[in-house]
Amino acid sequence: MKKKLYFGRIKSRKISKIKEKNFKYFLKKNNINKLNLKKKLLLEVGIGMGENLIYLSKKNITKNIIGVDPFKNGMVNVSDYCINNNIKNIYLYPYVFQKFINKFKKLRFDIIYVLFPDPWPKKRHKKRRIINEEFLKKIFIILKKKGKVFFSTDNIDYFKNVKTIMKKLPYVKVKKVNKIVTIKTKFYLKAEKKGNKINSLLFSKY
Repeated sequence: MKKKLYFGRIKSRKISKIKEKNFKYFLKKNNINKLNLKKKLLLEVGIGMGENLIYLSKKNITKNIIGVDPFKNGMVNVSDYCINNNIKNIYLYPYVFQKFINKFKKLRFDIIYVLFPDPWPKKRHKKRRIINEEFLKKIFIILKKKGKVFFSTDNIDYFKNVKTIMKKLPYVKVKKVNKIVTIKTKFYLKAEKKGNKINSLLFSKY
């Protein structure tokens, strides 16, 4: 039986035909295969509705930013914004991270963000979490030397689990971050409204 690579919905709201058409146009125009590899490269795995990806593109206009997420509504939201605001340094991959890794094996990143991934809090669902030992090993293969990985979650069990895994990996420094990693996204505000403590980690490769 083939292993399932993604759990959860691919879409939540119906996407208009115009936005679907624009999305396909954007993917073709901003093709990852055409990236300028001389520029620094940032990656966000799981972009949500894309607020952080758009923020990063504005803050890092000389760098290229790739967003990977199979959830289509967020991807369409970003492509629509980029088209309407002439943003040229964002690239999207609307499939699971495992497929991205397999397709773009030569890409190496300066910074990687994994912010508020689905915590799958029930014990029987924990195997569905995107961040596990296998995921982190792959992340550090595509991370440049002295590169950084930022991880945030409001689920304390998830936080502790990731921290434990990181201690097993060689050539990695782990540091707790006591400030907002980038901006207060929809998921950050949702956690804040619930009164959940937000924990963040910085991993660096040496």
